[in-house]
Amino acid sequence: MLLPYHARLALRSLRRDPGLSATIVIVLALAAGIFCTAVMHYLRTYKTTASLSPTLHQIEIVASHDSLKAAFRGTSAEPNILAARERVSFPMRRLLASSGLPTLQSSSFRARVLVGDAPPGPGARPSAVPRNARFASADFFPMFGLPFRHGGPWTRDDEARAAAVLVLGPSLNDRLFDGVNSVGRIVSIDDRPFRVVGVLAENQPFAPEWDRVVTGGPQDQLYLPYDEHESLLARPEALVSVAPEGASYADLLRSDAVAVAFWIELATPALREAYARYLQTALGSRGVRYTLRDLPTLRRELAFPNTVMTFFVFITSIVLAGAGLVTMRLLLAKGLTRQGELSIFRAVGAPRASLMVRQLLEAVVLGGLGGVAAMAVAGPSAFLYNRLVGDTDIPLAITPASFAITLAATVAVGALSALYPAWRAAARRPTTALMRT
Repeated sequence: MLLPYHARLALRSLRRDPGLSATIVIVLALAAGIFCTAVMHYLRTYKTTASLSPTLHQIEIVASHDSLKAAFRGTSAEPNILAARERVSFPMRRLLASSGLPTLQSSSFRARVLVGDAPPGPGARPSAVPRNARFASADFFPMFGLPFRHGGPWTRDDEARAAAVLVLGPSLNDRLFDGVNSVGRIVSIDDRPFRVVGVLAENQPFAPEWDRVVTGGPQDQLYLPYDEHESLLARPEALVSVAPEGASYADLLRSDAVAVAFWIELATPALREAYARYLQTALGSRGVRYTLRDLPTLRRELAFPNTVMTFFVFITSIVLAGAGLVTMRLLLAKGLTRQGELSIFRAVGAPRASLMVRQLLEAVVLGGLGGVAAMAVAGPSAFLYNRLVGDTDIPLAITPASFAITLAATVAVGALSALYPAWRAAARRPTTALMRT
């Protein structure tokens, strides 16, 4: 095969013109680094957990209260609208969860709790800082495929015996325990000791499927068993009140205030039909309007809206294309410095196609080097963004997907920019070329 032969010649050519080669790599790296930064933002914003089961379902209780409708009339309160459509009240959650039919079911909401900055020692009282906690059922973790770095989730048995356990997010585990395996350690929550049973491996998605109302905000830093909210008197964040409720916590639990994200898994068509019959009996007979959606339908009907990130990816793509035009000019200059060498190849019978392939392989190598070098631009950019902007504690980071997209785009730009210079170099007639060397 001639491909390895041409590849070796292309690599040798890079060493013959190190200045031009380095310039091309730098130009591509700078543009690709800017492009990669936009891609990181885009992937962080639109990342979904593709492996989630399509049999996950969510029930929307169609709002019929005039006060709830009036709360959003003439406003752009997107998160609150989602809350009204994707969350239910505490009494409604108890009704929906009492069927006994779903394979798995999860209730969750977010609230602020006081977390000790360090594990309490003998006679010590750690300072407490408000943190975002998600009160969730044991089924929450397997339903949404949250990976664990250490340990695992609590179980239904833990919930049944009211065990004081919790799961830490990676950021809070880093703060409290310097990122080490903290399973079995104690964390103070509102002056009560809770034992760590697991540490998550990844930060929360920018738009978590289980509760998209918190999209773009600070992430959940720890997770507590759902029933613990009553003992801790934890009031839900972003509560949507339908009507005035009393001042006590018991009044909140009896009210129609929308607060809880409720999900079920109906693994078979028979289960879905049975649950649909249950909803008709429990809700339809009372005149309560509702919609039962599976996950694919929910993603389609309540799709995440376009943001400026899409526009930034487009703009940075233009920047990368502009770097391709500069690269084309540099490759033309590179071809002029190698006229004699190319003339000899043509004179001894090298076909034009082989010379074009060689030039394209050289451009692919330069594009690959530029794509890798782009990480030296994107990495510091992400670091500075996380330190200086801080719009959310979900960090911007170079992921395998962002690296692969950037590398592929840079290689493609390098190859496309080489098409015209390669054609020009291969189109020279050997006799004319030799006369000018």
